Amino acid sequence: MLKPVVRGSGRVRAQVAKFERPISLLGDLDPESGSILGVDVVGKVVHVPHVVGSTVGPYVLWRAVKVGKAPAAFVARKPDLMLITACVLAGVPLFEGNIDTNCVEIDLGSGEYVSCG
Repeated sequence: MLKPVVRGSGRVRAQVAKFERPISLLGDLDPESGSILGVDVVGKVVHVPHVVGSTVGPYVLWRAVKVGKAPAAFVARKPDLMLITACVLAGVPLFEGNIDTNCVEIDLGSGEYVSCG
């Protein structure tokens, strides 16, 4: 089970886009295409160690939400203030923990999940 940091509502079945290194919301997330480092993350659960970057990063995630190109949720091994701020501002669920599967069905409120693939 994942620890909820920014809760959502409902359940979602989604592919997991896993990044082994920290990402920057400002430099690595393209809000117009919904890709991080060239990987499509629209509607997916994005798994990162943590994020790096400036205070502009949360607005990039907010823009991705506004144009319908945002991930379904974030999972971070160590959620940091920038990622928490971004998820609160954009309304994207955020969980602390680790996922070792490529597809999950996740409860966006509780963080309970099962593998779907």
